Amino acid sequence: MAFFENFTSVIRQKWLDYVQANRPWLTLQMRQTSVRTPDGGRRPSSFLILGVVNALEPKLSNLMVPFYQLNSDEDALVEVLGLNFDPEMALDNGSVPPTLDAEETPLLDSADDL
Repeated sequence: MAFFENFTSVIRQKWLDYVQANRPWLTLQMRQTSVRTPDGGRRPSSFLILGVVNALEPKLSNLMVPFYQLNSDEDALVEVLGLNFDPEMALDNGSVPPTLDAEETPLLDSADDL
């Protein structure tokens, strides 16, 4: 389970870095489509989040097939990955603690890591 916790921390940080770098267009996009979050905020659609984090962390694809086979609900997948929060609130308030450097963290080097 430690692997998965580290993995989701890395994905969360990559997502926040992406949001920070792309705030102007994400703000415009979220005016049209957004999802309420448990923290009282809003986030982009699950499809957008899953697409971005899969592009940012290609090793996630090793987990997406079994996850999707277990539950094909994209909102549930975002929840499992720990991304069901308002990224703007997290960035503005610093409510998401800094995590390991995503570039230096080996995530999935072999099937033994699963």
